[in-house]
Amino acid sequence: MKIILLTYLYLICIHAAFASSSESSWKLIKDENGIKVYIYETADSDIVKAKTQTIINASLEQVKATLNDIDHRHEWVPFLKISKALSKYKNNKRLEYSHFSAPWPASDRDFVYQIELINNSDNKLVYKMFSVDSKLIPNDGSYIRADLFESSYTLESLDSETTTVELVFHSDPKGWLPNWVINIIQRVLPFKILRNLRNRLNNE
Repeated sequence: MKIILLTYLYLICIHAAFASSSESSWKLIKDENGIKVYIYETADSDIVKAKTQTIINASLEQVKATLNDIDHRHEWVPFLKISKALSKYKNNKRLEYSHFSAPWPASDRDFVYQIELINNSDNKLVYKMFSVDSKLIPNDGSYIRADLFESSYTLESLDSETTTVELVFHSDPKGWLPNWVINIIQRVLPFKILRNLRNRLNNE
């Protein structure tokens, strides 16, 4: 019994140390107009991961409704031309497709990804997204098929009219873009997404 207890305490300590180390690896690079942007340099990629946080003057349900409104997502997500569901929600999962425009001479990018609601409570929602292969929209070469390594929205209710929103974003747009350009996009795009989401909900 003593050995089991010691093993359990050891695992708790290891988990806590790992979580603390992971959090301390995030570097704050921008704090502007109530939006914070952090980056994290991963060991397995030269492309940085970004984390953006803000507070929106809207209820959790209002933020959720806006995120789920796929037909109007292009009105607040920068460069998004088309976004559509490829499947119905099943077990809190569905496939989605997004097509982003790119300025000349770059080519447009598209994504096929799974979105999953992995936490669903009265005061907290967590959506997780990552690229998948699907025969529903095969890569026919019309656009460059980008790779969404990891993305997530975390919504947490502060009160009935205020919600914190966190966006984690890690993606490779593929193609000929050098990593230093990609890393600029990684830093800028999540900031603009949360800024536009906040402006849209605050105006409503």
